[in-house]
Amino acid sequence: MKRVEWANALRGVAALTVLVAHFGVVFWMNQTAAASLARRQQLYPGDSAAPRFARLLAAIPVDFGALGVALFFLLSGYVIAISLDRYSRRGFIIGRVMRVIPTYAAGFLMTCAVIWAISDPNHELIPGHVLAGTIPGLSIVLGVNSPADGIVWTLIVELVFYVVCLLGYRSLTRRWYAILAAGLACAAVQFLIKGPATHLGQTIGGLSYLVLLACPFLPVMLIGVALSAHRRGQLGGRATALLVPVLAAIHLTLLTTTTVVPTPLRYRLTFVGAIAAFTAIWAVGDHWRAHPVPDFFADISYPLYVVHPVLGYTLLSLLAAGGLRAPAAVLVTTATVIVSAWLLHQVVEVPTHRLGQRWARSIAYRPPVEASAVAVEEQPETVVEESLARQAT
Repeated sequence: MKRVEWANALRGVAALTVLVAHFGVVFWMNQTAAASLARRQQLYPGDSAAPRFARLLAAIPVDFGALGVALFFLLSGYVIAISLDRYSRRGFIIGRVMRVIPTYAAGFLMTCAVIWAISDPNHELIPGHVLAGTIPGLSIVLGVNSPADGIVWTLIVELVFYVVCLLGYRSLTRRWYAILAAGLACAAVQFLIKGPATHLGQTIGGLSYLVLLACPFLPVMLIGVALSAHRRGQLGGRATALLVPVLAAIHLTLLTTTTVVPTPLRYRLTFVGAIAAFTAIWAVGDHWRAHPVPDFFADISYPLYVVHPVLGYTLLSLLAAGGLRAPAAVLVTTATVIVSAWLLHQVVEVPTHRLGQRWARSIAYRPPVEASAVAVEEQPETVVEESLARQAT
């Protein structure tokens, strides 16, 4: 089956962008946050001894971390819209759970192994708390402190989006007003649920915290849904042209006013820029040709995203403290996390993803949309998860 090469390539770009953000900028320019995830002492106060390359990257008016996350969210919405048309509700949720949870759980346990290897300085490795941490959001609902990995919040947004998809189901891919209603509902929920938020969500309740965390980002994923539905002939051009800017405006408003994930202006503008860039690439992306480098990073993008923060920051801290120059430390660390991600991809991600697909299809497989809906060479129903959607976040 044909693969949408531009979307596959963007997964690799998104993964590399996140690595640049964390290993090239954040670790060196925000030692407070990096040392916290590494469970080690700061190498220096703040950014006082940051290397030149980190300062140069930080001076670029783009938040690389926000860019990578925005691309992942847009791609996730694009791909999940296809799954909604192919599976029943039960098949959809089984496929999605098997796509996300096993790989995340394995990556989280790798993070815990890193913490154990450095002697668990903060005494975080409580068995029940570790077990709760293998499922994104569960520790927040239970009100326990699972070891922080720095990226679980995006997986929480992903899971909340699945709930929205189950509620809206195929209306989200067939009815423009269903997509708009979902975006407006995000705004209504954020403005109606009042109260300050804590890290564990204890002030406003665990489930409320998860929903409020997701609200600003769900409209971004809905943009991916709208573009995917239009590409398959299920949404008209006018409706899509209306939905994209309206959903982007809702996203920007919610991200500006949220009390759960306060962000600087550059972060918010980068998200909006990513939406514009994604839409432009979507419009002309059929001319993209496959290349082995972005394809490789696309394949390992999800496990790379899961394992890189704690493993990477810890290794960077050890290497830098040992006297290795910053560029060499970044290269060694990047190579290490890539190898770790590739192993996780081969051992866990590929087999569990395929198993989930088989289960979903055996329960309630739905054939693709009729070929007459769109030209055969452009049919997004050929964009199956085996080829395009190995990354759902």
